[in-house]
Amino acid sequence: MNIDKKLAYAMSGGIFAVLALALFLSVESSRILAACLLLPIAIVACVVIRKRSIPSINKKEVLLLITVIGLLYVMALYLSGLSFGFYRSAYPLSLSSCIKVILPITVIIITAEIIRNILLAQNSRVVDVLAYLSCVASEVLIHSTFKNITGINTFMNVVGMALFPAITANALYHYLSKHYGIVPNIVFRLITTLYPYVISTVPATPDSLVSLAKLLIPLVILLFIRMLYEKKKRYARQRTGKLFFVGVCASVALMISLVMLISCQFRFGVLVIATESMSDEINKGDAIVFEQYEDQTIEVGDVIIFERGKSRIVHRVTEIQKVAGQNRYFTKGDANESADIGFITDEDIVGVTCFKIAYVGYPSLWVRDIVSN
Repeated sequence: MNIDKKLAYAMSGGIFAVLALALFLSVESSRILAACLLLPIAIVACVVIRKRSIPSINKKEVLLLITVIGLLYVMALYLSGLSFGFYRSAYPLSLSSCIKVILPITVIIITAEIIRNILLAQNSRVVDVLAYLSCVASEVLIHSTFKNITGINTFMNVVGMALFPAITANALYHYLSKHYGIVPNIVFRLITTLYPYVISTVPATPDSLVSLAKLLIPLVILLFIRMLYEKKKRYARQRTGKLFFVGVCASVALMISLVMLISCQFRFGVLVIATESMSDEINKGDAIVFEQYEDQTIEVGDVIIFERGKSRIVHRVTEIQKVAGQNRYFTKGDANESADIGFITDEDIVGVTCFKIAYVGYPSLWVRDIVSN
């Protein structure tokens, strides 16, 4: 094994390990740590590891195409704000935000792309995989970290808004870096990442739609560029590529559906039972599918989901009273000896249960227990 590959193994493994640990810090701290880590490594890599030139004659065309797509993406988000509204950015442009936010993100993006390109030049599958995982980790910590996870809802937010998009985006970035160099990646990532920190007004587009766009756009760009610029392959390879793309799209669609279902973006939602108050009808670890409440008729005996404080509770309606035009629902867990204290109203109800899926919620409970500990 030559010295370049030895350095590539050590570098890619070390970067991934440190970035993985950084994911458990706060977002601001993880960005600064990643920037401070990647900058000297990128300099060392440029000096001591063999690099390669990208001979493609389509580099300028791809750069222009990627730039236009990045600008159209941001423009589409702001046009969506005409329907969803706008809000003030949490990071208004200032010297402080430039130093604490914009500069670390810019350093992470540029250095990550330099390191990715150098590691891909070693033509090692192990290094390629480690480089990919490291770049996914660096992409995630730009937007969020695992420290933000406090329960299943925040876990799904990090997965849906940061992890899944980072996985699909880096498939595109790996391809572009290998075939067209680092510039298209840097330009596209800077445009699509920094706009909330540069423009003071940000569109209030629902997270589910933003996540959907971040998941699908890289795959569409990848397919489009391959169709435009790659030479024709043998039929067998075309067929394999199509099957792979269909499989990726199906997996992405499934992931999006699960995230949106758990986030209650559809008429129906999913909730994992975390207590034994409804045993044996509904047990701990079961997942219930419920229909969101929109003034449906609720009768005594129905199992409903309602909010009390910051918790969502799944209990059975035992009594309904109408006082001064207001419905008052009294509830009780089947396994509890006493009824719930007080009553709830229509405003407290989240949904009405449809059916349960036994045991499938246990993995999310394990994740919650790990995070809480």
